[in-house]
Amino acid sequence: MPRVSNHFRQLTNALRYLARGDLPGLVNRLKWYGREYSNAKVRKRLISGSGAVWGILCTPHTLFVAQAISARLASHGIGSEIITGQLKRFDHDFYIVLCAQMFKQLPPGNRRVIFQLEQSVSSRWFTDKYIRDLDESFAVLEYSLTNIEYLAKMGVRYPHVHYLPIGACIDEGPSAIQAEKKYDFVFYGDSLSSERRRSFLQELQSRYTVRVCKDVFGEDMHGIIREAKAVINIHYYEGALLETPRLCECISLGVPVLSEGTADQGEYPELDGAVKFFEQGSIEAMMSAAEEMMENIRSFDNILQAAVTASADRFAFMFDRFLVALGVLPANAILEKPIYVAENSSFFALSLPETIDRRRAITQACPDGCVIFDGIRNTRGWVGCASSFNALSRYALNAQLDKLTVIEDDVILPPDFDQVFDEVGDYLDNRESRWDIFSGLMADIHPSARVLSVETVAGRTYVTMDKMTSTVFNIYGKRALELLSSWNPLDTNAVTNTIDRYLERQEDLRIVVTLPFIAGHKEEMTSTLWGFENGRYTPMIAEAERKIEALVQEWRRKKR
Repeated sequence: MPRVSNHFRQLTNALRYLARGDLPGLVNRLKWYGREYSNAKVRKRLISGSGAVWGILCTPHTLFVAQAISARLASHGIGSEIITGQLKRFDHDFYIVLCAQMFKQLPPGNRRVIFQLEQSVSSRWFTDKYIRDLDESFAVLEYSLTNIEYLAKMGVRYPHVHYLPIGACIDEGPSAIQAEKKYDFVFYGDSLSSERRRSFLQELQSRYTVRVCKDVFGEDMHGIIREAKAVINIHYYEGALLETPRLCECISLGVPVLSEGTADQGEYPELDGAVKFFEQGSIEAMMSAAEEMMENIRSFDNILQAAVTASADRFAFMFDRFLVALGVLPANAILEKPIYVAENSSFFALSLPETIDRRRAITQACPDGCVIFDGIRNTRGWVGCASSFNALSRYALNAQLDKLTVIEDDVILPPDFDQVFDEVGDYLDNRESRWDIFSGLMADIHPSARVLSVETVAGRTYVTMDKMTSTVFNIYGKRALELLSSWNPLDTNAVTNTIDRYLERQEDLRIVVTLPFIAGHKEEMTSTLWGFENGRYTPMIAEAERKIEALVQEWRRKKR
């Protein structure tokens, strides 16, 4: 990570695109810079404290999602108005539009965010006009990783797209009181035009009381849902994605869901227990699951609240992540509250879900026990990266962890990683002297870096140094976690405050690294921070390893 000004770095990165003949890459990068420049004016107005009011434009069937957005905006003191019909004039300061393809007129592109809620398994909504509307918007919200992958192929991609999985809402008002149960199941949605839905429902109705609702919305629909023991969710399409708006709406009302399974249901672990899945396309599996569900319906009472809380926490964190990425909230806002993690762990893979190729790669390569963390975003990529380490360190300290392992999604791990990881862990746990950070590889060596000790254990050489540069694969001890948690997100000096340079300038650090390095760096990936190919780092990493070897030789010479 070179010590250069932001403008000089942008220029040199542009020249690198030209040098390797990547004209489309250069055009996309210039397009991004141009959009950032024009969007800066909008951000300035939204954070000026002038009482900006957002309009949330939605259809009746997406009212639940609009209300969740409005509530989250209100938690930050941002006023909003929900509109469930076409507007003739766009007088609000800013807009979030749900189901934009249903509106003849949209707010101006630089004053709208489109929340994309259609399923890419059916291309009927993804017309040229709709794709153009997405591309011309200030930003795009997307609830599905599968859709993110599809949109990227259509040219709508990171950093324009923001991942926002839909979540539950915690209802603490009088409406939260459960009604008397009148039905075993309720289905709501379009069943008339879907033969597969009708087939499932006819079989379910042969054994249970099932109310089928169409064109009922809002509180009227909520009242009916509360009168059911459970809600049945059946896909409109074969091979559909999970209908998370419906699922989250139902569990928010205290009613569990029996749902047809999907290939992407694993992306929503927070729904476990509140939603019972059956095999996709199997009426027999639905009937078997329905019988089991009705026999044990009271057991859902204790599980539902935990699922609702986890789902609401995830939505709150991811929506705040979006507001920080837009620049509406300051970088420190998201760090002052607990983060969302899919499950408690001391081992995380840091990844932006919007960089879908990298997310798919790390999902397939994740070691046992490693949990993927949706990295925090910022208009300054390096601030978002450092914020992610700050957030994870605060999580680790709150959980009273002694050490925390973090890998980035462009890491290359050795084939025998589990064994290597265990051996390194044993070494760190049993070494006599203090250690603060174990580094799996280094991208640079500070000119003043010193070797403090060298020892060989079980055939592996461990070098202790006083400085380091790289966050691709590190294990952080208690002191390092405390330092990371003190990093200042409001210091925007990229020369001194990137997370690795911040750590590099700390005094009295004990950094342990092995020779050779135990991890590598994927050359084919593009840096999400600086916009160049990771291949640029390859010679830097090789040079860093060579410098450490030279320092080790010098240290051994002096010890003779």
